[in-house]
Amino acid sequence: MSLSHRHYPVLVTGAAGLLGHALGPRLAASAPGPDALRLTDLAELDVTDPAAVADAVRAVRPHTVFHLAAWTDVDAAETHPGEARRLNVEAAETVARAAAQAGALVVHMSTDFVFDGTRPGLYVEDDPLGPQGVYARTKAEAEARVRAAARQRHLVVRTAWLYGAGGPDFLDVILSRARAGEPLRVVTDQVGCPTWSEDLAAALVAMVEWGARGTLHACGAGEASRWDLAAEALRAAGVDRMPERVTTADMPRPARRPARAVLSTARLAETVGFRFPPWQESVWKYVALMGKRS
Repeated sequence: MSLSHRHYPVLVTGAAGLLGHALGPRLAASAPGPDALRLTDLAELDVTDPAAVADAVRAVRPHTVFHLAAWTDVDAAETHPGEARRLNVEAAETVARAAAQAGALVVHMSTDFVFDGTRPGLYVEDDPLGPQGVYARTKAEAEARVRAAARQRHLVVRTAWLYGAGGPDFLDVILSRARAGEPLRVVTDQVGCPTWSEDLAAALVAMVEWGARGTLHACGAGEASRWDLAAEALRAAGVDRMPERVTTADMPRPARRPARAVLSTARLAETVGFRFPPWQESVWKYVALMGKRS
């Protein structure tokens, strides 16, 4: 599916990141002209500067704003809380307010980390939040700020365990270490929804095209532990070794991770008609497209 001309012009923040790497070409392919799409990164557009954001919105006059810029280093946020909050909370509110003043829809990306990870089943969009750690709290607060600033013209999209071209990610690290003969130790007690950036980009386009509003979950179909995800990528790459199974307690990190944050995408399927493929299928496609097979 492509984005109809009625949704342009489009402004994208954080376009140089992992999701922007997948979304940008999709938007460019359907843009009605060169001035209908502006892809920005943090070097070009300082989203923490209200004046710079206002200038960009005035210049583009967007119908749709995809706000992808964010602080994503979960562990570093613990030691840089002020910087994480400026980029995740204050910038999100700034972008949402500027979009609202222009009458534009703002699409804001959020995360499974807003939940505490104690639920045995699936998390739905209206479940109570329970963020653990600095990063998670900034993302939860950002959601509230965006909703208040943008009012009805917002779409908050929670995703999880994103991987893809355009930046180092969990799968890159696993495959690189495997080929280098380095030890592989991966936890079995963190469970979530692996999501390929290309699938998520397609979902975002579908959401905007069909007029979705409010909060939606968007992630790969099914669930996996970190070990499951690593093992599937190694099989897809033709690597004849498996990681050692360990627990979170064996590999302590500065920031706490949700033990089990599996997002329900039923609302997305019902309202937009978009269904993610099984996460295993997407891992194999990603490995093949990136030429990561041995």
